[in-house]
Amino acid sequence: MKKMKLRKYVLPTIYVLIILVTFLSVSLINNHLLKNVTNYNYSKSIMKDVTENVLSEILPDKFERPYLSENVKLLSGFYSKDYDDESQKNSLIVYQNTYMPSSGTFYASQDEFDVVSVYDGKVKSIKKDEMLGDTVEVQHSDNLTTIYYSLKDVTVRENDDIKKGTIIGKATSNNLVTDKNVLFIEVYLKGKQIDPEKFYELNPNEVK
Repeated sequence: MKKMKLRKYVLPTIYVLIILVTFLSVSLINNHLLKNVTNYNYSKSIMKDVTENVLSEILPDKFERPYLSENVKLLSGFYSKDYDDESQKNSLIVYQNTYMPSSGTFYASQDEFDVVSVYDGKVKSIKKDEMLGDTVEVQHSDNLTTIYYSLKDVTVRENDDIKKGTIIGKATSNNLVTDKNVLFIEVYLKGKQIDPEKFYELNPNEVK
């Protein structure tokens, strides 16, 4: 019986076909995996956006305090003729033997601390005050403005749009108080100065 012999080119052709099929299979699997990874990342991004939107609707909007550190303490409060005698006494500023009612609130810490915006807004101006150093004024709406005094290393510029919690600088010393790390903040609501400590408790949607 005569044995059949494969022609010389048959085996190499088979090897090439096997290699080609293997390569195509690997490529298809790889593309499928990459597609799944892309879809996963895309789905993850969508879920993040949805979660943030849902949380923003569930959680009540609020104003932030102008600092992040838990070591910051109230140094001197806001002066009001409607407050009791003790509160009024603690909200007087002594400068060159002269008593002045405080138009805002002083905060201080033994450690250097960041000063942040209490709410979304636009940086209206950056100035230097003779007694209180660098100041940043942020306009949150037509009715609401906050001014931050006694700053250094200011990180924002005029006309910047900033978010609640944006770091605008660091607290530093000034010529009104002896503490080293001090922030002084004023809050203007509808053109009138109000107590910052009471302001933080307000609903932003009611004062815009």
